Amino acid sequence: MQEYMKKTLEYYENNAKNYKNEWTDDFLKNYNFTVPSIFLEFLPKGASILDLGCGTGRDSKYFLDHGYKVTAVDGSFEFCNMASKLLNIKVRELNFLDMDYHNEFDGVFACASLLHLKDNDLLQVLKLIHTSLKDNGILYCSFKKGTGTRVDEKKRFYNDMEEEKFKLLLNKLNVKFDLLKVWETNQYGSHQKFINFILRKG
Repeated sequence: MQEYMKKTLEYYENNAKNYKNEWTDDFLKNYNFTVPSIFLEFLPKGASILDLGCGTGRDSKYFLDHGYKVTAVDGSFEFCNMASKLLNIKVRELNFLDMDYHNEFDGVFACASLLHLKDNDLLQVLKLIHTSLKDNGILYCSFKKGTGTRVDEKKRFYNDMEEEKFKLLLNKLNVKFDLLKVWETNQYGSHQKFINFILRKG
């Protein structure tokens, strides 16, 4: 694992409990799950979903509660333990670059998880996601809105994204994704802008 990934994961390992309080306990009471529900509009009922970077398990719980089959993975050991307890399923600890799924999922949900990857690693993970999807499978992913890369005060690497930048990255892939939907949201409880993408395996 590259050093920038280790530093990012280290932050989440050390702060997992804070995320449970902020992003799971309160969200399950107050969050309207607009983004996951938009993703589900592109999938058949009861579809198989890979929650790639499931964090505390908040969105996986939403999918399970609505009758979908869920495989949840995360790079953080602490998040995996936390999500396993919430979901009552085994959550797999997995570096995204080590994904080994083939033609298994109707949809991949990568909410604010791919944004920690440098371009070359992001391209590799997008190829692995493509391999993991069934024909015409759907990918949702989101990034903080912007054009550059940066390391924040917590030593987390961010690859900020705009629509044109993302399209240029997709053009570098030797596999095909069709871009179906692009929209912006505010991070819950803040003014931080996110850009969201829905893609279909071509």
